[in-house]
Amino acid sequence: MELQIQDLVNSIKRDGIDQAEKESAEIIAKAKLEAEAILDNVNKEASKILEDANKEVAVLKQSAFAAINQSARDLSLSLQESIKKQFERLLGENVTKALSSTELVKLIVEVVKISLIDSKDAVVGLGAKDAKKLADSLKGELTQQLKDGLVIKPVEGLDFGFRLSSKKDGSYFDFSSDEITNLLKPFLSSAINDILSSEKSN
Repeated sequence: MELQIQDLVNSIKRDGIDQAEKESAEIIAKAKLEAEAILDNVNKEASKILEDANKEVAVLKQSAFAAINQSARDLSLSLQESIKKQFERLLGENVTKALSSTELVKLIVEVVKISLIDSKDAVVGLGAKDAKKLADSLKGELTQQLKDGLVIKPVEGLDFGFRLSSKKDGSYFDFSSDEITNLLKPFLSSAINDILSSEKSN
């Protein structure tokens, strides 16, 4: 009887151990599957974070290059504008200098002689300083035209150069330093652009 009880106890123990081992194996297998799933999710998340970071770095790099290129273009345009202004200032100074010399008398005489405005209707307008300074020279050079009715007079607001106008309709040819400078600026700008373009290509 004791033997049977012992066998029964042993059988129960074996069944309990087998059951426990089976349940333990199932728990371990389930834990392994869950751990693999968690690891897989972590790897996917890490890959996505890395991919997003790489995309962001690429965008930032592209933005930085675009900003650098824009700054370089702005600087180049600013430099070109500054160079143009300096040349325009020099052009204006040289035109003023040319119109302040005795050459102005020759220019006025030539323009009066070739102008389509008849001498009897013509008025030569000069700056106040030039009117005093050049009056005698002009009277000597334009004697006939003055006899025909040409008028030489000072014009307010005209510093350098002259205007040849018609008494009849008020139309005039403007040879002031400002007007001549403005007329020459496009040619100057074109020449400067050519120089700057050739500098860029070298």
